[in-house]
Amino acid sequence: MTGWLSLVVSLYIRYMDDWIILAPTRWKLRKAIKATNQVMTELKVIKHPEKTFIGRLASGFDFLGYWFSTAGLGIARKTVERMVENMTRLYEQGAPDERIEAYFLRWWRWVKGGISAPWLGGFLSCVTLRLIGKSQIPCSRSSWGSG
Repeated sequence: MTGWLSLVVSLYIRYMDDWIILAPTRWKLRKAIKATNQVMTELKVIKHPEKTFIGRLASGFDFLGYWFSTAGLGIARKTVERMVENMTRLYEQGAPDERIEAYFLRWWRWVKGGISAPWLGGFLSCVTLRLIGKSQIPCSRSSWGSG
């Protein structure tokens, strides 16, 4: 981020083609959006409507597989759903239990890299019950504890 945009926004984070711009006021956010749209037009890049969020932080948002909100950091629902789908697919394809377990453990190491321990205990309990068929109730962030 260069030029006057750095004077307008509070935070700019980019990882590959994913990025976040946070601004302290609505006015500064509008200026940042205008500048961003101008640059994207010049580069002939189109924002994906389902992957674009413009709004208040209180609403929460997904970024790089995590859920960010005023309550704290958690795993994005889509990330969990994708993990369950992948494990189900491995099972349906007849993958050995060791391969399914290895997949989950790699995923779990990634999760632990970004989220605190108290939150993880609640999440693991909820997902484990669903995976072993002991619960049909969808896991909600509120059932995972606070971030």
